[in-house]
Amino acid sequence: MANIHDYLYWRGDIPLDAQPLNEVDGLVLTRFAYMPFEDIKFGPEETIGTLCEKLKKLPQEKFRIEGDGPFVQLLSDADRFTSMPVTDFVKDFDEDIVIQFAAITIHLPDDSLYISYCGTDSTLVGWKEDFYMSFMEDVPAQKKALEYAVHICETYGGKPFRLGGHSKGGNLAIYTAVNLPDQWKDKLQHVSNFDGPGFPHAYIKSHDFAGVNDRLDTFIPEESMIGRIHEHPEGFKVVDSTERGIMQHDVFSWSIEPKKMALLAKPDDTSEITYRAIQNMLTNTTPEQRKNYIDRIFDLLMSTDGNSFGEAFRNLPMKFGDVFREAQELTGEEHKEGLKVTAKVVESFVDAALSYHEEKLPDFRDLLDKFKL
Repeated sequence: MANIHDYLYWRGDIPLDAQPLNEVDGLVLTRFAYMPFEDIKFGPEETIGTLCEKLKKLPQEKFRIEGDGPFVQLLSDADRFTSMPVTDFVKDFDEDIVIQFAAITIHLPDDSLYISYCGTDSTLVGWKEDFYMSFMEDVPAQKKALEYAVHICETYGGKPFRLGGHSKGGNLAIYTAVNLPDQWKDKLQHVSNFDGPGFPHAYIKSHDFAGVNDRLDTFIPEESMIGRIHEHPEGFKVVDSTERGIMQHDVFSWSIEPKKMALLAKPDDTSEITYRAIQNMLTNTTPEQRKNYIDRIFDLLMSTDGNSFGEAFRNLPMKFGDVFREAQELTGEEHKEGLKVTAKVVESFVDAALSYHEEKLPDFRDLLDKFKL
């Protein structure tokens, strides 16, 4: 099946005045936010085309995933996009307050704007902030995303605009749409969430999702895991993918047709079980338990001096003594509490599988009983 690389090759020469912006274009513009702009110098009048020429000079290891290098090459030849001005690149990374945030603004030919939020990068801080979404309302990146959008609206005189993002970036886009001041919410045309987490039920009930629901589109792959965290009052569309499991989160695996995503009727069993398991876990643990559990795990990972999961595990053999001492410093009560939460995580997945398949799993039940305290 074709992906967005093929889309850029097929339709990159078709101007927007001939074929208006579509959902695949939105996927292209949101992926563009992931590019390593921090490694190039922004000039005063940059476009997608000029930035691609600079990005093409970077080594492959500067890009987040394998598909990004070819993506930049194809995008640099796509007249549909190359003349679009790009402004207001922002990147904010702070380990102490647990924030990883990046965004750009793309100026479309119809004098509207596309605000594109970057999703989670490979850093431990970025992933830790994602996990914090399980117990916090208004994580730092969400607040930053809203501030950024309001700043863009004020800077460019209230032009009509769209919001989009992949992974955490999709969650940031919807969070921003829901929390925008009314004067800017009226200028909002559309929001695209590509496999980003949803929101807790209580948060949905206490915020104005109804006021923007008709402008929200969420796309998840068939075996989505990230996109099944929390709830989506806007609903979602299921995209075919050439990968399996968590690798379906990679948008370069998503199948597309000439003007739209290649859709399926519903998610598969894996995605449904993941959703139920996460809901079970959120019900059976307190926010404080989840925060303490997440902090302990990431403190141990960060003690390896690694900035990403890959670096942490590569450094683990050399830093094993430090990691072991960190673990030993846990009190008996902290250790016991960690085991309780671990047991609840395991139990959540077993119960989700049981409820979904309506069958008995005695071996898993026996194993689970050994975890219970």
